[in-house]
This record gives sequence, structure tokens and C-alpha cells, in this order.
Amino acid sequence: MNGTLWTIVTIGGPILLGLALLYAILSNRFRRNKAPREVTERAAKELHEELNEEDKARDA
Repeated sequence: MNGTLWTIVTIGGPILLGLALLYAILSNRFRRNKAPREVTERAAKELHEELNEEDKARDA
């Protein structure tokens, strides 16, 4: 009985851990919101445009 229990723990433990990690990764990926990425992209574009305008004003 003791050997059988350790066999189940040794094989089942990593499988259970792997399934829990897979669930966490997949649920996090599907819940991720695209809005923050769009806000970041828009802010970066505005910053680039502002810096370009400052460079043109300084060079003129």
C-alpha cells in the first residue's frame, strides 16, 4: 500500500501541477484586455509626434 501511494503521488502530483499551470496561463491569456495596449500605443505615437515638432522648432 505504501509503495502504491507514493507511485500515485509521484505521477499524479506533477500532472496535477501541470494542469493547474496550464489553466492559469490560458485563463490569463483570454482575460487580457486589449484596451491598455491601445492606450500605450496611442500615447507613444503622440509622444513621438511631440518630439518631432520640438526637433523641427529647434532646428528652424
